[in-house]
Formats: sequence, C-alpha cells, structure tokens
Amino acid sequence: MKRVIKSGSFLMIIALCMVPASGQAFNPLAHIYIAEHACPHCGPKVDYYYGSIAPDIALYVAEPAAWPTSFEDTHEDEDYIDLREFAWGSTQMAFARGWLTHGQNSALPGADYFAHIKYTRSSDSDPSAPGYVIEKAEELSDTYSKFIDIDFAHYVIEATIDLLLKKDDSTLPGKLFFANLFRSWQDRSLLMRVYVWRWWQRRTDWLTLATAELTFRQLVNRYAMALMLPAPMDAKALAELGAELASELFGLEGITAEMLLDEILPAAIDLCQDDYQIPIMEAISALSACLP
Repeated sequence: MKRVIKSGSFLMIIALCMVPASGQAFNPLAHIYIAEHACPHCGPKVDYYYGSIAPDIALYVAEPAAWPTSFEDTHEDEDYIDLREFAWGSTQMAFARGWLTHGQNSALPGADYFAHIKYTRSSDSDPSAPGYVIEKAEELSDTYSKFIDIDFAHYVIEATIDLLLKKDDSTLPGKLFFANLFRSWQDRSLLMRVYVWRWWQRRTDWLTLATAELTFRQLVNRYAMALMLPAPMDAKALAELGAELASELFGLEGITAEMLLDEILPAAIDLCQDDYQIPIMEAISALSACLP
C-alpha cells in the first residue's frame, strides 16, 4: 500500500522513489540505460524509452479497486501481458519492446527481475538471496537502523544507482525527460486497447488508466528535471528532497539534508559503486536475447 502524504504543499519531485519495497525496483534512469543497451537499434527511441519506464504507471492507480491486478498485469508472471502481440505499427512496437525490458517476469526477465527477484552473485552465494536493490537496501537500513527504515533505504539505493549511471552517461536525464514529454499518443492507445477495450479480458476503465498515466508522467518529469542539474547540485537536490520525503511520507524524524548528503548517500554509494553494474549488465544480456 502506498503511503499518504501529510502535506498538500509537499514537492513530490522524487515521488517515483516513494513506492514501498513491494513495488519499486529500479528507477527510471536505470530502465532507460538497460533498454538502450539491450536493443540499440530499437526505435523510435522516444517511444522505446518511454515503454521501458511505463509499466510503473500501475503504481499510481488512485483507486486500487478500479485496477486490482495492475502490478501483476504489468510486471509479474501469471497475468503479465506481452504488448508486442497487440502492437500496430513501428511506434507501438517500439513502446512494446521497451515495456518488455522493464518487468520481473521470470519467463521474460526484465530489469526489475534482477533488481527485485534474483541476480547472479559469486558461486558460493545463497541462491535464495533477493535481487540487487533489495539486498543493498537491507544492508543500508541495517547500518542506519536508528534513523531509516527499509522503504526509505530503497529510495536512497534507487537514487544512488541513478546518480552512478548518470556519471556513466550524462545524457540519461535528458533522454528520460524527452521520452516522457514527447511519447506518442499511440503508446496510450495501445495500453487502452489491451487493458480497457478487450471486453472479455478487461482489466480497468479508461479514466483509471489515463489518470494513473498522467500522475506518473508529471512525477517522471519532475524527477528528470532534478537529475538534469549538474553535479553536485543533483545530489544536493536529492538530499534536500529526501529529507522532506523522510518526514512527510515515511514518518521518519531527524533526517536532515545534511545527514543524507554527508553520511547516508555516501554510504549508499560505497555499497553500490563497485557492483551496481552486475544486475544491470545481466538484465541487458538476458533482454538482448529476446529482443530483435
């Protein structure tokens, strides 16, 4: 269940990081990076990139009863729908291919599978250990258990991975911003056709889907703009907003921007900087085999 924001004036610039551990896995820059490297020739690029982040629309359904299977439909095994079967034309096919790169479906493992379910460690590692983001969030929350909980640790780890990826490719925030802003109307048309108009397998109604996507796109836009700031302003912006987030959304007291910037974020960087590419490269390898 998503938490309720206590203040209507709170700036939700990093709201994509706010979904509890059961929902969010990688954040948007990681999804764009994985999609781009898994299929460099897939396009149109704007719709391909947007497809790679769009399954998280399911996390912003205002009334869960209006789409009770939203996460399962967009991410998981039994109810997951491969949009490539329903795409019309090159634009919708690009979106559908991007969509495929995202999820945690074991049959078609995307980015979230390796972030959330399982990634390859050393041969002597516990095979039942969780995905990368969960593993690192648990380590971070154990270290700072007096101050943060596991959900907030997820926010820090996800933001950290995006900051590290931005160092690898400074164009990622701009790609995210333009994909979110200029995605084709055909992308939503495909979602409507699959989730709303198929009366015999209808999942939700058009207003629920359209409203969820609108909320999602507004938040992605703000998140991208924060990461488009030059370093170290981007990390400072994440820390300042993270401090507000800790109080307003997670109910954590005493988390300041200075603490995040000087202690917790550097600790997260230390945890991730040497191995964050392992699950990302594994996702790219798995997806390259199933994308044309």
